[in-house]
Amino acid sequence: MQAEPAPAGAPAQAHAGPAALAVDLRLARPVALTARFEVRGFTALLGATGAGKSTLLRALAGLLAAQGTPFSGLPAHRRPVGYLPQGAGLFPHLPVWRNVAFALDGSRRARRAAAVAALERVGLADLATRMPDALSGGQRQLVALLRAQARHPALLLLDEPTAGLDPLTAENVAADLIARLRAAGIPALAATHDATLAAMADHVALLHGGDVIQEGAPAAVFASPACREAASLLGWRNLFTARLRAPDLLDWPAAGTTLRLAGPPPALPGAALCWGLPAGAARLLPPGAAGPRENRLTGVVSTCHVLSDRATVGVAIGGATLIATLPPLRAPAVGEDVGVVVPAEAIRVWPAAPARSPG
Repeated sequence: MQAEPAPAGAPAQAHAGPAALAVDLRLARPVALTARFEVRGFTALLGATGAGKSTLLRALAGLLAAQGTPFSGLPAHRRPVGYLPQGAGLFPHLPVWRNVAFALDGSRRARRAAAVAALERVGLADLATRMPDALSGGQRQLVALLRAQARHPALLLLDEPTAGLDPLTAENVAADLIARLRAAGIPALAATHDATLAAMADHVALLHGGDVIQEGAPAAVFASPACREAASLLGWRNLFTARLRAPDLLDWPAAGTTLRLAGPPPALPGAALCWGLPAGAARLLPPGAAGPRENRLTGVVSTCHVLSDRATVGVAIGGATLIATLPPLRAPAVGEDVGVVVPAEAIRVWPAAPARSPG
């Protein structure tokens, strides 16, 4: 079942873009799931390991029994879907062209010509006679995609399409994959635990606890997670518990401080809450530097990891650690005293135990 999204993450129906394919499935086993969401263009089904993402894809492909739509009552061989399982799933004993041609009808000559033409379109024609174990991870994924697309499916199902690839290769493969599917006009549902892939999609649905808890355009969903569980799936690292002292004042006991909130009160004073902050929203200042006085805290740098494009800094504030990301040239040293500004407008607050809408 589907939780009400936060105001900034409007329901999928409000977004312009590709036509929607409604999914409404119920499964009892091997994982109990109630999945109600939409597929719009390239859609990422984001969930933790074991949440049931692969199970849901197998049910859509007709490989597991389920109730609901789409494709209700159709056996697997009659469903207009292409299915790309984890690890590409190429037949190791068949050369590349025969893998691509596996689902095609017609003579051997016609099937080979169609497969080679498809390989030529993606620059892999010279690999037609190679065996799968001679391909790179990205090449295997592309060949598997061509096989899944061969019969022009109405829906393409991709199970962890970037699994097993290093981060840079995974991002490049994902960008290429999404571009090709958009050009072909084929809607796709990609099961993933990779928030980066979800951010690149046209639409994202978050799977947790057997339900889809939020869906929408990635920019809106990432900016306003509907609950703490959604924020965690989206990669938010600053997630804490607190209590509302006044309509606009939050007690943060782990840090021994209070924070001012922006906007209407999220609950009645005294209520237990969860709150979160995007790591990029926290501002670090040298001690004594000019800056906002509201929500200005002091802490000590406990960790600092510098990459080529950013530094990830942990700041100990009382008994809590707040994560900030900033340009690498501005990274402070471990052990350095710093000021931390927590912008009130960047704070997101949720009930301590998020309510679920009735099924």
